[in-house]
Amino acid sequence: MLTSFIFFFNHKKQDTEAVSTTTEQVSTSSTTTTSTISATTTTSLTTTQDSITTTEEKPSTQEEQTNAESQKIDEKAILNGDFSSIVGTWRNGLGQEFTFDKNGLVNSGNIEKASIGNDGSINFSVRTGNTGFGMIIYPAGTTITWVDSDPSKNRLIAGQAAPTSSEQVFYKVD
Repeated sequence: MLTSFIFFFNHKKQDTEAVSTTTEQVSTSSTTTTSTISATTTTSLTTTQDSITTTEEKPSTQEEQTNAESQKIDEKAILNGDFSSIVGTWRNGLGQEFTFDKNGLVNSGNIEKASIGNDGSINFSVRTGNTGFGMIIYPAGTTITWVDSDPSKNRLIAGQAAPTSSEQVFYKVD
């Protein structure tokens, strides 16, 4: 039995899909030799069978499973105004920060409405005085299609325009 692992990367290196391919080869050879005064006959038969492809999506270690569970965002609770699953400080590569407590944002505006996007993201409208901005949380396992980010972690983007660099993506730091 031969087992091999193949990794495919998309053009942004943000989605990694591991595909485990198991190939079973069965070879049967049969040789018959008949000797007479002037002739020898040899017969050979080879058979190759069964390629099986499987995709594994479960974390491979106890640590990865625990990490995935600790990052779980409770979308339903957020829609009901409970932000406990995202409590803490979120920071981007430019040093900008947002802090959440169980009631929402701390000193960064008021979340007026939340919804779930078709891509699994959690979308917020944030009001700051006479103006506001959008905020989107991408849970681990979802993809931000227009900018590189680490899909194995929860991520946040915010502003009046979509981010143009990976430095503008926020990650939870505590």
